[in-house]
Amino acid sequence: MRVAALQAKLAVSAAGDLPRAIERCAREAVELLVLPECYFGGMPTDRPAAEAVAMSPPYTELIAPLRDCPPTMTVVAGFTERSADGRLHSSAAVVRGGRLIGDVTRKLFPRESAFSPGEDLPLYQEGDHAFGVVICNDANFVEPSRLLALAGARILVCPLNNDLPAEVTRGWAVRTRSTLVARAVENDCWVIAADVAGTTGRREGGGATRIIGPDGQVVAAAGAEEPGLVMADIEVAGRSFLERWDVARNPAVLSSWLDYVSGQRSES
Repeated sequence: MRVAALQAKLAVSAAGDLPRAIERCAREAVELLVLPECYFGGMPTDRPAAEAVAMSPPYTELIAPLRDCPPTMTVVAGFTERSADGRLHSSAAVVRGGRLIGDVTRKLFPRESAFSPGEDLPLYQEGDHAFGVVICNDANFVEPSRLLALAGARILVCPLNNDLPAEVTRGWAVRTRSTLVARAVENDCWVIAADVAGTTGRREGGGATRIIGPDGQVVAAAGAEEPGLVMADIEVAGRSFLERWDVARNPAVLSSWLDYVSGQRSES
């Protein structure tokens, strides 16, 4: 299975990179292309900015630029969504053949004040393999990736947008990359992450675009400072190691974990 991830320019809206990326992916017979978080419209700095770029169904502004994709190519695209109840979300749409596949995934743990948290973790299908979407900060939490893996995901798609003050980006550089490796290894999944890169004023993109195998090996990665498209042929195993790591195999450990979770809930 050939997959690709686009590292976009750090800008208000990075969608200008898309036509060339689609053309190359079509030429290289890519089956799954991942775009960064908020790729369409850019990462909003506040609620008015988010309102200005928010999309509602049928997401015409998002789907139209993807109509030139081959019908065999699936694209995961980040954007700002306005839900039916008026809330704003950092969301990712899965598009194939010019139409939306399944429900959009909404970021569960947004750090941005404009966004409300999502509540669901949809599972998608690419050929014989299931995949889930884990949006940026959600990858810092163990649970979303594990829940998707338990549901059958063999690939974790991670649209990132590490558009941060330069000192924060540099301070988190190693942690961000290590976290992606951790999610791959602990869930026995492939991880495909697409980020932004470059500098604008005092802000700097994380440049963490990469494709990581279930064993933690980084099989392809973009340069930390430049836009680019990374690509790899991946082999997705039919059976996961995940069942070997079931905590219920030791009731004492499971009991301790449930006591901890229960205590956390009562404190909140």
